Amino acid sequence: MTKLYFMDREFSGHCWAVSDMLEDAEFCKSLIFEDSWYFLHYRFFGRDCVCSETSAALQTHLYNLAAVLYRDFEKLAGDDHSRAEKIQTIVTELVEIAEYSSLFPVCLWAYGDETTREFLTEWLAPLPSPEQMAHVLKLPHMTQHELERIPYRYSQPKASLKRYRNELADFNRRRKLAAKNDQRTKPTA
Repeated sequence: MTKLYFMDREFSGHCWAVSDMLEDAEFCKSLIFEDSWYFLHYRFFGRDCVCSETSAALQTHLYNLAAVLYRDFEKLAGDDHSRAEKIQTIVTELVEIAEYSSLFPVCLWAYGDETTREFLTEWLAPLPSPEQMAHVLKLPHMTQHELERIPYRYSQPKASLKRYRNELADFNRRRKLAAKNDQRTKPTA
C-alpha cells in the first residue's frame, strides 16, 4: 500500500483509493465544488514527489470530500460490508489529515515509500517554523494572493468543517434509522 507522509507524520494511505474514484465520472459529478476534482486529482493526490498547499485550502477540500463520502455512503458502499468499512476508513483518515494540517500554516506531503519520506524530510528541513511561516503568509502580497484564488483552490475551512459535520450527523441518523427498521422487520422468536 502507498503510504502518505504528511509533514512529520506517517499515515497508512487508505485515502489513496479515492484517487481511483476520481477517475469515475459519476463520482466526480457528486463533488461539492465543480473544480474540486482538479484540486484533489492534481494537488492532493499529485503524482509529483512533494505536494504543498496552505492548511486552509487543504482542510477545505478534505472536509468537503469527507462530506461527499458520507452523503453518498450508501450509494458508494451498496450492500458490500467490506466496501463500507473501507469507505469509513478513508473518511477517518481524511479527517485526521485535515485536523493535523491545522497545526501548520503550509503543509507538505508525499505518497510513496521510505525513499519518499526521506525526500520529504529534506524539503521540510530548511523551512521556517510554523509561526514564522504564518507571519510570511500575512504579508500583503500573500493575502492578495489568497483573495485571488482560482476556483479549484477554493479555501473556506470553517464552512467545509460545518458541511462535514452536518453530513456526518445525517449519516448517523440514516444508520440509526436503518438499524431501527431492521429490528422492526426481524421476526420475533
